[in-house]
Amino acid sequence: MADPPTDISPFKWSVSLPYFDNNDPLINIPTKAMIHASQDIIKESMTSKVVGVGRQFVVKYGRGLDLIEGQNAIWVATHTGIRVPKIYALYEDTEDEIKYIIMERLPGATLEEAWPSISNAQKEMVCVKLRNIMQELRALPSPGGYCSLDERPLPDGLMHFEGIHEDPSIISGGPFATEQDLNRAILQRAATFHEHIKGKAKFYERVFPEVFVNHPPTFSHGDFQKKNILVDFLDGGVDVALIDWESAAWWPSYYDYSTALFGCHRFADDWHHWLEKVLDPCLKEAPWVLMLINELYY
Repeated sequence: MADPPTDISPFKWSVSLPYFDNNDPLINIPTKAMIHASQDIIKESMTSKVVGVGRQFVVKYGRGLDLIEGQNAIWVATHTGIRVPKIYALYEDTEDEIKYIIMERLPGATLEEAWPSISNAQKEMVCVKLRNIMQELRALPSPGGYCSLDERPLPDGLMHFEGIHEDPSIISGGPFATEQDLNRAILQRAATFHEHIKGKAKFYERVFPEVFVNHPPTFSHGDFQKKNILVDFLDGGVDVALIDWESAAWWPSYYDYSTALFGCHRFADDWHHWLEKVLDPCLKEAPWVLMLINELYY
């Protein structure tokens, strides 16, 4: 694992698109035909598909894909010692508008797959590694507000909406200079695009200034769940990697814990207990985030 560089200028840096890693001439990235012919389906959704291609590559592709996922992964790998899949290519096919992220296939299993069968000692080992990872991630300096890489708008999450609006300020995802500005935008979107919570938005307007205050912009994974953590148990140790970086951004400091708690779903196992060993609990904020996410998405 590489040492993190000491000179970080994060907010004006990202790889240009299309991107191809040409540093290793022995690497032959898979062709479109190889990708679409793969029967090794790892995950599939309405907007994208993830497949394995041979023993070396994983490819995520689809029209609904945002290539900032790969840009985020490259940026984190460049500016920290956190293990992420190496990105070999990021591009869009201009004919069919399908986007591709071609990345390294890392060894191991997701923590979601491994969790039921590992011991408490192994869980402790994983959580120590994860706490170090998250502390390093959260130390990455913000450009001064709440935003994505290169001061781009925040991704979905609490900014979720479906529809169009003639007022660009309502559909803007930032960047936001203050937490108050972000809170106002979240509630404005909720009231505009979610008919069923228009009345409740007034209640949120009273509550948010009391709950969501004094949370600095903190670089967050954005979807910190067991399914997005890879573990590879070795003799006496474990390698840990984070995948799926599409939601990463400078969110308020409560965001990763609150959304990770949401990812516990029915709390069918003890992950929520161990989660507090990884991220400092935000018990005041998390219930409100969970309530809002449920209303925005379900």
